[in-house]
This record gives sequence, C-alpha cells and structure tokens, in this order.
Amino acid sequence: MFKHMNQVRSVKSMQFRYFGFILLIISIAGFLFMPTTKAADLNKAVYYVSPNGDDSNFGTLEAPWKTIQKAADTLEAGEMVFIREGIYKEFVTIKKSGSKEGSILYKAYPGEQPVLDGTGVTVDSEKSVLMYLENASYIVIDGFELRNITTDDPDVYPAGIRVREGGHHIQLVNNNVHHIANKSKKGNAHGIHVYGNTANEISDLLIKGNEVHHLTLGNSEALTINGNVNGFSVENNRVHDNNNIGIDIAGFYNACQAPCIDQARNGKVVSNKVFNNSSINNPSYEGHYAAGGIYADGSTDVIIEKNIVYNNDFGIELASENAGKQTSSIKVSDNLIYKNNGAGIIMGGASSSNGGTSKNSIINNILKHNDQLEQGYGQITLQWNNVDNQIMHNEIYSNAPESFIQQDNDSGTGNVITDNYLIQSAKIFSYFEKFKTNLFKLFW
Repeated sequence: MFKHMNQVRSVKSMQFRYFGFILLIISIAGFLFMPTTKAADLNKAVYYVSPNGDDSNFGTLEAPWKTIQKAADTLEAGEMVFIREGIYKEFVTIKKSGSKEGSILYKAYPGEQPVLDGTGVTVDSEKSVLMYLENASYIVIDGFELRNITTDDPDVYPAGIRVREGGHHIQLVNNNVHHIANKSKKGNAHGIHVYGNTANEISDLLIKGNEVHHLTLGNSEALTINGNVNGFSVENNRVHDNNNIGIDIAGFYNACQAPCIDQARNGKVVSNKVFNNSSINNPSYEGHYAAGGIYADGSTDVIIEKNIVYNNDFGIELASENAGKQTSSIKVSDNLIYKNNGAGIIMGGASSSNGGTSKNSIINNILKHNDQLEQGYGQITLQWNNVDNQIMHNEIYSNAPESFIQQDNDSGTGNVITDNYLIQSAKIFSYFEKFKTNLFKLFW
C-alpha cells in the first residue's frame, strides 16, 4: 500500500545556490586536480610506443616500441608508457599489476590520439576485446580511441575495454569507445564491460570522462558493471546513440559462484549525460522500446545522482529480472530526466515472475514530459514487487494530471509517495479535487 500526500503547484522558476567565496583557489588548484591513483614514480622508467617503432627497440622516445602489447608485457609497478598518435591493429591483454607505491599508466601522448582499431582483424572467442585487463591492479588507461569490432557470431562477445578475473585500483578515463558491434539476434557486445566473475572481487574502480557511443549491443549494454564488483565510481561520462541500455549496474546473473558475491555494490553513478539509447532497431528486441538510460538491475547500495538522462526508451530503471531477487538501497537523487519514450523512472519487475525493488529512495529529481510515445507509463511507473521504497520531493511535469505517477498492479507493500510537486503547464490543480477519485487506481 502507498501513503501519498503529494502537492500540486504551478510552474516555478529554478532556484540556484551560489557560494559567496572561493578561497585560495590558486594555491589549492594543484591539489584538487591530482590523480586519484598515484602516478608513475619519477625514478621509474617512461616508455614510448609508435606505429613507426619496433618491438626490438629500447622503448625510448627516439627508439619506440611498435605495439602496446610489448608495453603491457614489459612495464613494472610505477612505470608509464606514452602511446603516440596513429592506428594500432591489435588486441591488448594486460596481466601485470602496479602497486600501492605506483600504478602502471597507459596514456595517450599529450596532444595526440592513439587508436585501437579492430577493422580487418580476425575476431573470435579468444580475440574480441581491444583492451583486456585480467586480474590486473593499479592500472590507468587514459586517452585512447577504441573502435570497429564487428561480428555476427552469437558466441563472440566483443568489447572496447573489459575487466575480468578480479583486480583493484583501476582507472578507465578519457577514452572514446565506439562502433563495437554484435549483429546476431542472440549476440552480446559492450563498450566498457567490468565483469566480477571470481571470488577475487573487483574494487576501487573509476570510470570517468569517457564517451561510449554508436554501439550495436544485442542483449547487452554500453557500459556494464556486473557481478562481484565492490566499490566503483562511474562519473562524467557521455553514453549515447546505442541500441540498448546505456549504463547498467547488475547482479544475480551467475557471473560467479559462491563464495563470490554476485552483485555489484557500494558505488555511484554521478554526473553522466545519457541520451539517445533505444532498442527499437535492435533485432534482439523485435521492435520494442526497452532500453533504459541508467539501469540498476539487481545491484545494491548505489547512488545515482546529478545525471542528465533524456531521449532514451526509459530514463532510470530500478528492477531485478531474476525471481526472488531485489534491487535494494539505491538512492536516485537530483537527476534531470526528460523526454524519454517511456517512463522517466520505472521501478519493479516487468512481470509477477520477475524480482523487484526494496528500500530504494527517489528524491529531489526533476522529471519533465516523459512518456513521449504516450503508452500510459506516466512520469514514474511502478511495476511488480516494490517494497518499502520512498518517492519524495520530486518535481514532476506532465501534460495531464493523471499521468504523473502510475502503478500497474496491486503488488508491493510499505511504499511511501509524499511531498512531490506535480505540475501541469502553468495551471494549479487541487490535489483533493483532481486526484481523490483516482487514488486507489493510481497509488494502490
């Protein structure tokens, strides 16, 4: 049952907060922009890779190596390699780790753009990832373009960057991942894929400042964190123009077996821009609009805040697709969610046989003119098996008062919907006059 006491108000201007003072900005600027993982020790080696190099060289600026794989096989903790501009047609596997004293850094040479390109390279089950981290820790991947892997083999899972087999203190920053494709109806592909598939958890993960776009994903997602991943931040990325879900934080998909914890957890998805993600032309979905911008699917203890989410099939989804499992303790706050094809926020299993959501909070979001296809979702939709959730203090704009918040069925208990601002154009609607006859239909 829902407790509900929403307020309907006229459109009001946005309020902004300003800080009055900026103290010592010059002196602290260097501190504010320090990397979050220790950079290469200045006493350690710095190497170079160039398309015009040779792997038999010493790896210096004047005599660079030719392949990034040579660097991956050579570098030790605290060392750095600069990758010069050009196209590299190789699949790189990174197994060597840095340490607390110094990460291993793979960086684009300043002002240049190295490209890992799969065009014309044979793709199979062993070689389908442009940058693959296997149980590697204290690694930074910074400034690459990764592009052009295509397959129609449902047994091949291409990706731009993939992290597996554990690892910690990993940074994937400022990369441009695009045109990774599996065109099979039963296929899967990813732009960035973090897969916690062992009892050795993946932790202290930063995915920041990347652009992930124009991917053909089949049944998978553009940026995915799945399985035994404990502690992550996905921030300031642009995820757009993909034919399935934009950002997915997932659990309960048998990524690993006990004692592994098969649930992404203790993370945040902050200040991303997620737009134009739709499954309508994805053959795996047979003409259905099903792609969420940001999807918490079986994950727990995740903050989703300050994102801009628009022109997707759904805005933000909280659900579990696996029976008896819950997406739990997710805080969705201060997001701008607008003009999505379906609901701005959709919660719960798609059917009674799916899992659901519990103890999540939807607070202080702005939802404007979602349900663009007028399928009856409203701005917020509650589906099956929602328990002990809160929907509070949101500013919700709609063309019709009955389409603010919808519930599909009478499942779920202990949910609270209160103190939301429901706004239709510039008119003021009386809550009790306009909503009292629809309370049980809308908010069972």
